[in-house]
Amino acid sequence: MFLVRQLAAHGHPDGLFVLGRHLWSGGLVTSDPVAAREQFDRAARAGHGPARILSTNLLASGIAGPRNWLTALSRMSDERAIDPRRKLQIELLSRMTLNSAGQPERLRKPERLSDLPDAQLFPGFATAAECAYLLELGSRNYRPAEINDGRGGTRLDPIRNSDEFTIHWLIEDPVVHAINRRIAAVAASEADRGEAMQLLRYRPGQRYRAHYDYNPGLDNQRELTALIYLNHDYKGGETSFIKTALKVKGRKGDLLLFRNTLSDGSVDPMSEHEGSSIISGTKYLASRWIRERRFAP
Repeated sequence: MFLVRQLAAHGHPDGLFVLGRHLWSGGLVTSDPVAAREQFDRAARAGHGPARILSTNLLASGIAGPRNWLTALSRMSDERAIDPRRKLQIELLSRMTLNSAGQPERLRKPERLSDLPDAQLFPGFATAAECAYLLELGSRNYRPAEINDGRGGTRLDPIRNSDEFTIHWLIEDPVVHAINRRIAAVAASEADRGEAMQLLRYRPGQRYRAHYDYNPGLDNQRELTALIYLNHDYKGGETSFIKTALKVKGRKGDLLLFRNTLSDGSVDPMSEHEGSSIISGTKYLASRWIRERRFAP
């Protein structure tokens, strides 16, 4: 790290970028997302292409620093030579009805599925093009689902044998962020209360056994769960609530939103649910947990 810090101190673009990555992830140094973003911004100004992409992503989302949606959008056009995906992202954003802050101006009306658990379905929440975009993001990045092992590492999830890919905050591009803000809007929440979006893949025989998204060990509780169905050409795989007759199998683009807590903040016992086993085909979801308070740095 000494050499990296020396290079960064002299304004070397690669040194600034590498130092930013270490500060973001932690390990060799203490994790400091705010300081990491500062290094990415400096590297971007020094002409480092990948750093510019990350800097713009963070400017669009407001993670670990100020947010300026319009400036982020204006920078994207110049970044098409750095990242060809910027062209598609600009096109997708142009189809969304957003205000100058990136907030959705029109929202789908929900269908009430249940009062206990508190569950709603938003048909057509995401467009076919948005679903295709999220599917492409995950296509080469899925890994077996893991959980924290309590010792600073990870282990395979004992109740879920699906595959997953987390669109962590550094790679949360403006399209993903706009979708996250739309989720927050229909949930009457704020985007900074959401965890990073996860893309989930379930193949035949894979499932998510009965569980609660509520975690008693959390100080900032997972209050809500949002699931976007990215396809519907599979058999099985219903989202089934164990203590009720409610089973949900959304169409492509539908969003299922349900509450994990009661009004006093305790767990809603009726929110226990499972992702039933896939019989044939492959099920794809985008998942986002929403906390009680700000969660993003």
